[in-house]
Amino acid sequence: MPTATSWKTYTDPAKTVSFELPADWIAQSVAPEEGVLPGGLKVEVKKPDGTFMAALRTGLPPSSADCPGSAGRPYTVLSSVPFDLAADGGEGTIPPRMVYRVIQGYRFFGSYGITNLVGGTDGTACGLRNVVRGPAGKGDFSFGDVVVLKAFAPDEKVAPAKAFDTLDQAAQYVNGSPDFANVQRMLMSLKVKN
Repeated sequence: MPTATSWKTYTDPAKTVSFELPADWIAQSVAPEEGVLPGGLKVEVKKPDGTFMAALRTGLPPSSADCPGSAGRPYTVLSSVPFDLAADGGEGTIPPRMVYRVIQGYRFFGSYGITNLVGGTDGTACGLRNVVRGPAGKGDFSFGDVVVLKAFAPDEKVAPAKAFDTLDQAAQYVNGSPDFANVQRMLMSLKVKN
């Protein structure tokens, strides 16, 4: 799947992070959520029509994947591409990858992001974290549509994660969507300076 023909590079003012994005997409620094470590950033990426595509968050406090045995939901990895993050990460459980994973609830919920953590054990998880462990004291970082993908309840807002009726529909999105091809290239271009 071809990506956009023209690309530009976003770099934050302190030059701690940079990534490429399609030339007509907009990257905007916004106030990070509560609880991030000092120096933590949040950069939102949108299409020209305002459609949210991804957020880069740095300085996230480390989280755990506690999941009582019966609470886990089945999940499927539809895309997993290793890439060189060019950063001294913390102790991840796998080398950094750009992933698209789908977790099963009342529908199939899909999300893309970068991670160096295994999703869950035995093909189930309570939440799939789009998180890369950062160096000690610097916090973790996340670049994707949501930080944690879970099986949403019928009354919860799913966006910006995607909901599909079948795994096939999710696979078609991964294999045939120009948006996905652009996002994959963008996420894999991330560089983080320590």
